[in-house]
Amino acid sequence: MAKQPKVSVVVPIYNVEKYLRECIDSILAQTLEDIEVILVDDGSPDNCGKIIDEYAKADSRVVAVHQENGGYSVAVNHGIDLAKGEYIGIIESDDFIEPDMYECLYADAHKNNTDVTKGGFYFYNPTLDEPSQNAFFINASGIDLRLAPSTPFTISEWPKLMAFHASIWSSIYRADFVKKIKIPVTAGASYQDFPFMAETLSRAKRISVVKKAFVHWRNEPNQGNSTSAKGKKLLLMTKNTATALEIVKKYGVYEDVREAIGVHVIWANIGFFYNIEKKYQKTYYKNIHKVLMEFKNDSDFKGEFFTPADRKFFNLMTLPNWELVRLRMFAGRVKHWFQRLLLAFMPTYRATIYVKEQSQLIVAQNAQLLDELHEIRKKIKMLEINQRKNK
Repeated sequence: MAKQPKVSVVVPIYNVEKYLRECIDSILAQTLEDIEVILVDDGSPDNCGKIIDEYAKADSRVVAVHQENGGYSVAVNHGIDLAKGEYIGIIESDDFIEPDMYECLYADAHKNNTDVTKGGFYFYNPTLDEPSQNAFFINASGIDLRLAPSTPFTISEWPKLMAFHASIWSSIYRADFVKKIKIPVTAGASYQDFPFMAETLSRAKRISVVKKAFVHWRNEPNQGNSTSAKGKKLLLMTKNTATALEIVKKYGVYEDVREAIGVHVIWANIGFFYNIEKKYQKTYYKNIHKVLMEFKNDSDFKGEFFTPADRKFFNLMTLPNWELVRLRMFAGRVKHWFQRLLLAFMPTYRATIYVKEQSQLIVAQNAQLLDELHEIRKKIKMLEINQRKNK
């Protein structure tokens, strides 16, 4: 009987010929050699199918799977069903990983007997200069995985993980745990891993975090990922969002994670709402309005993780009707155009005054920063006094 692999790595593949070899090579170069690599060709129209067959012939750890195009969720679910490993990981086929990723994650998961063990990742854009092209990911609310608990926890004990980022590809999952969970099949939708993230974290009895980055999450111009989509299928994001919220309520963790899941709903939708073709924006608003009103009507929800941009979007999407949303958006565009005209056509000294006033307004609004500056000045003054005394 063949020995069970320690980790099965599922790679859903579609139209990524440009990046695929780098991805697969990084997986096969793992210091943990006892792995299974399941490459799922989701009916890719390019040469991805031929490439994975080539790897399967060259390395017995590789399993090449070919299927008709069903979308990301179908490909991942199929790979998980086939996986034979003790733990299962997922890697997206345009990313690549550090050589010690699965050795580190497996060691931690095995030691702590976890359902989910998560690692950090880099925001990777090779078109930028170093070190910006490979930055350790910290989300917009300042949540940093390096500040996670050092011992196993549940999502109720550290709900910030629900607010962090879905990134299901930076984790490994105990096989007998994750095989009971499926990514909802919303073919063509963006961010299909949002409900999967919500369910794995809500149901996990033991979660751990390895405070090191392993995945190079590719974000470069003209990459062709979901963030650049504009069509009707983006409406499915609102369906995935509603599903994620239903999941945290179903498994009884909503009260503990309301702030975290609330801000995640904003992040998951803000870019897609503004990207989608204008003819679909009204429908997008109606769909996401229903979800966000659940938070607005929750008197205990404060939006504590919101950035100013998050709160602005929340307030916009919870307006009572589309006409008010359109008016608010139009007013915002007029203000933006006016500011651009102001800087373009007014005399330099007037523009300088305008910019200075805006800067002063921002500083004035940050009371905490002013308090800190005041304290620093007091300390400097005391140091100066002490220096004079010593002389």
